[in-house]
Amino acid sequence: MGREKERVEPIKKAYGYITRNHDGRPQVLVFQHPILEAGIQIPKGTVEDGEDPEAAVVREMIEETGLTEWGKPVFLADDRWRADDGSTHHRHFYRLEQRDAPDQWQHDPSGGGEEEGLQLTLFWISSPGDIPLARGHGDYLHHVLEERSEDGLGCLEASEDVKQVYLIEEGVERIIGETRERISFEEGGAVLVREQTLTSEEMGNRRTVTRLMAATNRPLSVEDTGGGGVRAVYAGDHVMIERDGREKRVSLHHLPIETFSVELLLRTLPLEGGYVRSFHAFNVLKEEEQLIEIHADEQPDGSFKVKVGFGAMTQWYWIRTDTRELLKQSSEPAPGLKMEFRR
Repeated sequence: MGREKERVEPIKKAYGYITRNHDGRPQVLVFQHPILEAGIQIPKGTVEDGEDPEAAVVREMIEETGLTEWGKPVFLADDRWRADDGSTHHRHFYRLEQRDAPDQWQHDPSGGGEEEGLQLTLFWISSPGDIPLARGHGDYLHHVLEERSEDGLGCLEASEDVKQVYLIEEGVERIIGETRERISFEEGGAVLVREQTLTSEEMGNRRTVTRLMAATNRPLSVEDTGGGGVRAVYAGDHVMIERDGREKRVSLHHLPIETFSVELLLRTLPLEGGYVRSFHAFNVLKEEEQLIEIHADEQPDGSFKVKVGFGAMTQWYWIRTDTRELLKQSSEPAPGLKMEFRR
């Protein structure tokens, strides 16, 4: 029996969105790397052994910008991300507010390493569209600029889609129902509403309505008739859940997406062969946060087969990125049993 391959732990990274208020609008600090191929970046760095990510982001901000005056860092998000060299990074993103800084300046990083001897040119941007950032650096920019980002749900269009539900047992398939998805927008396009209905004598009828901020993917509310019915309203650092005539308050440890919106989010991501990413999501039905892990592989027809892990459960989605369509969905609820949603 061969030796079991050692598990390589992700490299911890700390990213900082340093913000200021300029003429009533938020701005974020970025810098031009002297090596042009490195692009426009936000300050970041590696978390040292035994170091807390929050302490690491403060240290890195000082080393890369020379600034020292700001309040307590505000945690935004963390994820697993595949770097260009194939390594996996556990990224931690923070916001740090700066009240007194010039419009532009140059700084010699003091942390040593690859940037030793280099000079960075620092300046501010007001919108995700101001200038292209290095890959991965703008992933959570919409949390601090509150504008529509590339992977915001606002890039989707109002639409309706119908799929048949197939149950496949030992290779024999039969249709057991139909699903219908309707996407619409409210409040001038600021709020996306997704209505899903399942019609099935075998599985039972079900309706789910999810409301989200289109620009930031932030969940607002969920209503689901399955399992006796549940309603959830998101409010900052917690979510209020109504079920069976009782109300429950659940604290949120991260800024999560909503599990019912994962299928929407997949259509907006910049998928490519080998794409890997993870998100924190809240599952209203289980009343808990889950880590959503995404792995994408390109298919011969140009679509992407995306494996999505919802904790211990796995589902597969086929996505067309040019039309932002969900072509098919598949899961295996039990050995020898498969369920597919397809046109």
